[in-house]
Amino acid sequence: MARSAPEPPQPTHYYAAARSGYRRSSSSSSAAASCVVALLFLLIAAGGAAAALFILYRPRAPAIAVTAVQLPAFASANGTVAFTFQQLASVRNPNRAPLAHYDSSLHVAYAGGEVGAMYIPAGRIDGGRTQHMATSFAVPAFAVSPSASSSSAQPVTISVPASGPSPAVVARVEAPPVMEVDSLLVVKGKVTVLGVFTHHVEAAKVCRIGVSPADGRVLGFRC
Repeated sequence: MARSAPEPPQPTHYYAAARSGYRRSSSSSSAAASCVVALLFLLIAAGGAAAALFILYRPRAPAIAVTAVQLPAFASANGTVAFTFQQLASVRNPNRAPLAHYDSSLHVAYAGGEVGAMYIPAGRIDGGRTQHMATSFAVPAFAVSPSASSSSAQPVTISVPASGPSPAVVARVEAPPVMEVDSLLVVKGKVTVLGVFTHHVEAAKVCRIGVSPADGRVLGFRC
């Protein structure tokens, strides 16, 4: 009876190499996935830190408050007026970093046209601090409208309701003429955040001032 031929030996080294290659491929995929997850985490953390820094150190425009307006010198003749304009304002720097202001100015206008202006010297306001700015300059003569320069004004009738048997009281009050001028204070500057990023900031404050055309008294102002 013939014997069958013996079976050839199995290539055990081939299967071992295949299993080793599979393990290396699986380990490489796990390492790549871990790197991607770590990179995403770093990006999210960096974005959160940048957002927090922006909220804490974001540049904001200075806050301006006009506290006083005066016309210490005033002259009126032939339908024209000339005066010295003085204004006191406080400028607060709301930023943590110092504010270096420059190219700031104060303008005075009448009836929509500018009649005088001056530039404010450059300076520095520390973070969270307030600086008072006193400005004074001469406004050359300019023509005013007849209604403002006229000393005669239309009388105003004021009625007071009666109380009990007393009759109503009617009074005619002559309102004094008023000349209205506008002032515009502009503060420009830059804020350097974290000593690296420089941002331009600008603020403006407009005020309307009521002036007596007879003697230059400031009757009031609103901003």
